[in-house]
Amino acid sequence: MQSAKIRLSPEHIKLVTNAGWILTKNEILLHIKTAFEELYTWQQSTLQSYLLPADILKPGGKISRGENYLGLPWMVLDNPRHFVKGNIFAVRTLFWWGRFFSTTLHLSGIWQQNAGQQLIHAFESLQRASLKICYSGDEWVHDINSDSYTSLNGMDQKTFGKIIQEAPFVKIVAHTSIENIENSMEILMQQFEFLVSILGDDS
Repeated sequence: MQSAKIRLSPEHIKLVTNAGWILTKNEILLHIKTAFEELYTWQQSTLQSYLLPADILKPGGKISRGENYLGLPWMVLDNPRHFVKGNIFAVRTLFWWGRFFSTTLHLSGIWQQNAGQQLIHAFESLQRASLKICYSGDEWVHDINSDSYTSLNGMDQKTFGKIIQEAPFVKIVAHTSIENIENSMEILMQQFEFLVSILGDDS
């Protein structure tokens, strides 16, 4: 049997012989994690300003990370984080390497039913914010540029209301480009508060 050969392009060889870019990537991810930890603390304080169910206000946020969501590293902050099959209430902050930051309000079951009228009432505000919605197919698709997501700009309130009332789940997403990374935490704070404020009036 002939020995297998690793065939790499000159560009690949340049990268594989240079540990520096991997170490730099790790440093960047550490910065993102630290920022997400600070964001979590701010989120917990902000949640107390709104009339939300006690189960949602319990501390329990979680930061997760991985190396291969569609081939790219990612990091997620879930807070609030109430994942029960068929009854989900979560706000997910996502960093996806080379793609975007996003803030997703994820509802299903009783939480979707309870928030229905508030979401329908807020439709014009959601539309003005150029948000996207996912409500069918794979509930765990996070690529907002996939066919799973639809812009609210092209939707009317009646259609939106029917989705809220009948879809098996609803994910409403705000996002910003990675190019805005220096201002990303401020943007993510604004996105979080905007989405949470829809579901609870100021106390």
